[in-house]
Amino acid sequence: MIIWSGRGILTPLILVASIILFISISSEEIGVYTFPLSILLAGVSNWFLGKKWNNEPGRIVVDEATGERIELKSNHTLFWIKMEYWGVLFGIIGLGQLLRLIF
Repeated sequence: MIIWSGRGILTPLILVASIILFISISSEEIGVYTFPLSILLAGVSNWFLGKKWNNEPGRIVVDEATGERIELKSNHTLFWIKMEYWGVLFGIIGLGQLLRLIF
């Protein structure tokens, strides 16, 4: 079961789309680097989209009974982890794979 909130479901979809994109345009010169580069691209995409969407201002509502101001804001998460942190994780994995191939 996949648990997400907001646009968090896009996290694995961005990863799969990135892998498919790199496989379809890769040539034999970069063939071995296709998978790590696609994971890095997915990481960068998730980082920027997550930062953008999770930093959008929320809606302020006022509780009539107490006068308390509450900000209603949606979080974009996958398995309770924000999209931008998935981007960091994908970046670390992609960079690790690249370093393993280079050295």
